[in-house]
Amino acid sequence: MEDKLISEDVRNSLKKAFTRLTDTVTIEVYTQEGMNDSFNEAAEIFMKAISQLTDRIKVNFYKTGDKAAGQRDVKRSPTILIDPDKCKIRFTGSPAGEEAAAFIMTLLMASTGRTYLSDDSRKRLDRLREKRLVRVFVSPTCPYCPQQVIYAVSAAIEKKELISVEIIEIYENPDLAEKYGAMSVPTTFLGEELMAAGLQPEDSFIESVVEGKKVEYVMPVGREEMRDYDIVVVGGGPAGLTAAIYGERSGLKCIVLEKANVGGQISVTPVVENYPGFAQIAGKTLVDLMAKQTLEYSALLQGVGVSDVTNKDGILEVSTGRGTYRTRALIIATGAYSRKLNIPGEDRLAGRGVGYCATCDGYLFKDGKDVIVAGGGNSALTDALYLDSLGAHVTIVHRRNAFRAEDRLQQSVFQRNIPVEWDSIVEEITGEKKVEKVSVRNKKTGKKKSLSAQGVFVAIGYEPNNSIAKKLDLELDNEGYIRVDAQMRTSMPSVYAAGDITGGIKQIVTAVSQGATAALTVFEDIASPYWKKAL
Repeated sequence: MEDKLISEDVRNSLKKAFTRLTDTVTIEVYTQEGMNDSFNEAAEIFMKAISQLTDRIKVNFYKTGDKAAGQRDVKRSPTILIDPDKCKIRFTGSPAGEEAAAFIMTLLMASTGRTYLSDDSRKRLDRLREKRLVRVFVSPTCPYCPQQVIYAVSAAIEKKELISVEIIEIYENPDLAEKYGAMSVPTTFLGEELMAAGLQPEDSFIESVVEGKKVEYVMPVGREEMRDYDIVVVGGGPAGLTAAIYGERSGLKCIVLEKANVGGQISVTPVVENYPGFAQIAGKTLVDLMAKQTLEYSALLQGVGVSDVTNKDGILEVSTGRGTYRTRALIIATGAYSRKLNIPGEDRLAGRGVGYCATCDGYLFKDGKDVIVAGGGNSALTDALYLDSLGAHVTIVHRRNAFRAEDRLQQSVFQRNIPVEWDSIVEEITGEKKVEKVSVRNKKTGKKKSLSAQGVFVAIGYEPNNSIAKKLDLELDNEGYIRVDAQMRTSMPSVYAAGDITGGIKQIVTAVSQGATAALTVFEDIASPYWKKAL
């Protein structure tokens, strides 16, 4: 059984990682028969397996009715405590999928005492004087969740006496997810109050914990010095990662700044079937390969958002929560974000059944939940197929009488007999505390119907993430995408754009091509500035 849970490759990787352990880490596992039995078994097998890989991990097993459970205030099964006599970190639910990696990193931090926080964040935490309880709701399929977990665990290790952390798996604890309205992940609470829906930048997360409330914009701490680069790339999707690789290989010093999740839209794409060289590959796996290659050349910072860009005497100054970067060229590869339906109930029930990332949030709706997918393009059909594979009862609502998606995706939808409401739009989403019903209107007949649903996933296209472009007053097209020439130059000298932010064909191959072109153009322009030739 353990061999099935942990492959030989993973086992060898864990052995290598565990050589970094310094102090012994004690894990306490609490289970109760009749409550999440399959997850209890998975937790017990996983903990036994990792404890056999090193003598620096000790695992003790208890029942929730034991005296130890009363002393630790453990009432749920499974619950896993990490070094409970030294810090306050608990996983409520068996760590699996994406969260297994975060769990392993937690063990490493607990053993070494070294966290992944920046010096700025540590300085911020020094201001904390009150106790904080941080709850992070996660799912096994969410690629954004591990980073938020790492921020939380790092804070708990840095401030052991003041910060307690609980990582809650929503599918194993649906009552808690419903109680807190956490039907989208990651969702983070400070005590009983919502702190953030979605992944936060590190500085915002830490400042929110210190202040005891949500903080979005953070000034840098003690970062008056500048950092100099030839290229600052804003955005860690395929275009940005490729730009950094080509820039560094051209001899230019590069750094990639990514506010949210490295990989962008690909990281939440279940399966990629049209990228050359891979007949089929998970989006997250492809992202990991790209990021690993980028890190062999360039600096890459995740969780770092750009607040401002100014031009001072031909040098661009890029302001972030981690300080200011000076650069000779800026490549904007910020991509696009999911377009909203803009209908009643959408905003109110966002994160409570309304979602925009099926890979992140779909796990909660497995095993027979009714889910609506709005849209008819590649993203919508990919989401519908993914949700159907989880066991959800999916209905697609599409405003036309034919899909716009690739033929192969359409064939898969038809083969699985996924029902479709053709020529129809979602007009309203209703529910008291979570999604309960969806109102759908047929555009041709005008007929309305009410569909029962616990989830609604919106996949109707994207809006350009153009805030930086607007700050720089770059020329945009009618839809808000950055206008570029064939060399990816924008309307401002030394500023370039690549990937989905430029509009046009939104494909991975297009993004990597534009990223490479942008970096090579920067190299040419630094050597021979085209704007000076025009003078």
